[in-house]
Amino acid sequence: MSAMPATRGQLPIAALAMGAGMIATVLVGIVGSHLQIWIFMAAAGLLVAEAAVASLLWPRAILVGVVLSPILDRYVVPGLLPPDAEKLAHLLSEALLLAVGTALLSKAARHASLREAFDHGTVRFAVAFVVLGGVSALVNAVPIGQALAGIAFIVDAVALFVLARLVGFDARQALIAILVLLGLVLAGALIAIAQALITPHLFGLSALRGRFGELYRLAAFFGDPNVFAAFLSAAVPFALFGITGLKTKRGRRIALLTSFLLILALWLSFSRGGWLGAVGGFAVAALFIDHRPMRIAALVVAVALVVALTMPRNLLCPSCQREGDLVGSTIGRIGTVGGGRDLRVLFILNGLPILADHPLLGVGPGRFGGAAADLYGTPVYAAYGTDKLFTSASQRTVDDFWLHLAVEFGVLGLIAYLAMVAAVLRQIMRAARSAAWGRRVALAGISGAVIGLSINGFTTMLLEANSVAFLFWFLLGIGSQLARGPDAQANVPAIEAAA
Repeated sequence: MSAMPATRGQLPIAALAMGAGMIATVLVGIVGSHLQIWIFMAAAGLLVAEAAVASLLWPRAILVGVVLSPILDRYVVPGLLPPDAEKLAHLLSEALLLAVGTALLSKAARHASLREAFDHGTVRFAVAFVVLGGVSALVNAVPIGQALAGIAFIVDAVALFVLARLVGFDARQALIAILVLLGLVLAGALIAIAQALITPHLFGLSALRGRFGELYRLAAFFGDPNVFAAFLSAAVPFALFGITGLKTKRGRRIALLTSFLLILALWLSFSRGGWLGAVGGFAVAALFIDHRPMRIAALVVAVALVVALTMPRNLLCPSCQREGDLVGSTIGRIGTVGGGRDLRVLFILNGLPILADHPLLGVGPGRFGGAAADLYGTPVYAAYGTDKLFTSASQRTVDDFWLHLAVEFGVLGLIAYLAMVAAVLRQIMRAARSAAWGRRVALAGISGAVIGLSINGFTTMLLEANSVAFLFWFLLGIGSQLARGPDAQANVPAIEAAA
């Protein structure tokens, strides 16, 4: 397709002007929220409109912004807002996805490129999943609003898979997008390491105290250490595969240093699910794609662990605790799991009989374990004693995406969802084996990231939350483009942006 007419000189000026305008809108919204709520709402609406317009000119850059927007609306901005505005801010990423998606789909309709974007097994399985959810809702008499929420909370992020294909990413564009994501995560890792060395309250940030003797669970500007660890576990495979897969010696050295910093920050998060995800995702991808970096990866993990155990802590915080047992706290947590006292284990033991009673279609979307069940309430909890496990006001879900998915949608829904992922992941991993240099690193990294986040999903609700689900499906979307070949952009009738 023809690119939008613009000269080289006009593009940077227009992009800078639009970026400055969006930043100014965010600042106005933050300041205005302390004056009148309508000022905040007007600024939020303007920001969404600006993003929609900008997506018509720079679709790839705006898509990356949408992927990262849940970090802004859930962890960065809310701390700067009054309570009423904070609740509304959580809707921003959904509004951005809806507006940008609508704008891009409208433009694609005029260029007749919709069919190519939707023509993929993942999309067909997504349709099957939604249909099964609808049937389950009818069979279980789930109220329509609750059923729609239960389905939407799971599949809304799949839109980013389609939009990435609609826009089109060639190898260079995909690598730039991945580097932007890695850069953000690396910045978070550096801040978390600084929190550990200097004070957990660096830059006004907070840190959680663990329940098993952890020192401080650090999360930088991500707010939640489990979410931070999820982003780290997704970034680690790219860095590790880069150690042996990048073309230049300088690039390989940078990948080695980046791997160390990411893994050190991952240790400091004390997120066991993140640890499992990073190790499992990389190991599976390496076994099937490229086993060369496995030995050096094991060395980096070991060195980072030693540093995490021995590094000085809280040098400028005399009142902060300075000693914590990384190994002992983990052993204590494993003992709790093995003894059947861990809450996640209790939720599994509670959920299995429910699944046994509703094996094929589950209890219905929005009825167990997720955000919709918390928002709307569910009779399933009282019928099976699940409500007795929610003893803490902060415990709102079952902290296990796969358990939640299986109980709500049954075995058929679970198979459909797994098929959505496998349809594209298989394609990506196969292409990675025959790819070279940066494209191989990108494909292998996407494979490791997706597998790692899937493993992490057994300990959190990551794939229902926008903060991680957006990243998950966006990576699969650009991976499906890269898997077609180094010149994928030329083979896909995608929307061309002025660049």
